[in-house]
Amino acid sequence: MVEVEKIHAWIPKDPEEFTVKPYDVIDDEELKSLRKIPGSAIHIILPEGEDEEKYKNARLNIEHAYAELMTDDGRQAYLYEEYSTEFSQRGFILGVSLEDYLSGKVKIHEKTREKPLADRIRHIESTQSHTGLVWLVFRKNEELKELMNEIMKRNPVFEFNKYGYTHRLWRLTDDEFQRVKELMAPIELYVADGHHRIAAASEYYRNHPDQTEAKYVMAYCASDDEVRILPYNRVIRKLPMSMEEFMSRVSEKFYVEETDKDKPDKHEILMYNGKWYSLKPKKIPRDPVGSLDVSILQNEILAPILGIDNPRKDPNIFFVGGKMTKKDMEEFIDGKGNALFFYLHPTSIHELEQVADLGQDMPPKSTWFDPKLLTGLVFHKL
Repeated sequence: MVEVEKIHAWIPKDPEEFTVKPYDVIDDEELKSLRKIPGSAIHIILPEGEDEEKYKNARLNIEHAYAELMTDDGRQAYLYEEYSTEFSQRGFILGVSLEDYLSGKVKIHEKTREKPLADRIRHIESTQSHTGLVWLVFRKNEELKELMNEIMKRNPVFEFNKYGYTHRLWRLTDDEFQRVKELMAPIELYVADGHHRIAAASEYYRNHPDQTEAKYVMAYCASDDEVRILPYNRVIRKLPMSMEEFMSRVSEKFYVEETDKDKPDKHEILMYNGKWYSLKPKKIPRDPVGSLDVSILQNEILAPILGIDNPRKDPNIFFVGGKMTKKDMEEFIDGKGNALFFYLHPTSIHELEQVADLGQDMPPKSTWFDPKLLTGLVFHKL
């Protein structure tokens, strides 16, 4: 049984101006631009200042938002859709029991890191709010999908365009929420994105067990057949050996040939170093984690050949996720002076679920969900 509940929700008066991308995908240039917008949620999720000053600013800025920029919407649950002619996704925004997360009923597929986890805990403590959505998925459920269809027949609370998508939000009626509650009770939930957010919310709950709202984390719950995962690629800054030696060592474990393919197949890695190559492993592990393309790259090339044992911390590697052309990829080498670009077939949602079911962890940066969920569409006040 997984328990869901309505949350004490606040919504923005001007969602188009207020909402932003999730805090962890905003680069420095975009951050600088967003901070010029007084009515943006950026001042809450990525406030100015260092150390304790930034958390103080987060508190002051969210108090200003609650007083001037947002409206108390009471206890609510919502349906949220991101729509474009190319791709659309939708899910319920509601509270998911942190007791169920702590007991393992909400399944995870990666470990959290100490520093970003501590940051998110301090952010919740400072703002007394959940400001970002934890992205959960459930296996395809026709009754829940049909309920979504019915809700979408009426006019939404919000409808606006941002980042190339039309964003729409509907409040659930009491009857609709009760139906969601019943249908979600027996199903399993998987963390797609937001491991640090849900872990931080659970730690806050441990420290404040008397706060009713803190028992639930604000989550976006979507059907697993309505999500899109794009490639999460790797870029190597410098090659610690000659290209000839590197290619020779790669050829020991992979079938290597030049290629002009547009994208890799499953269990194929496309590599660019001035030319495009297809790398197909001579042996594919049978276990769910080892057989992931990100694992094959890590275990057969990055660690043993390039010496990148910890890709989270090694300065010789960085990650590029999302939609891009091969020309964009080539620019990382030809224009920016890096050594290698590895173009990966995206991890599937079913591979993620399989790993989570086994209680195992995927390598870092295994999935890039797209489009990202807006931050600031709903805040959960604790």
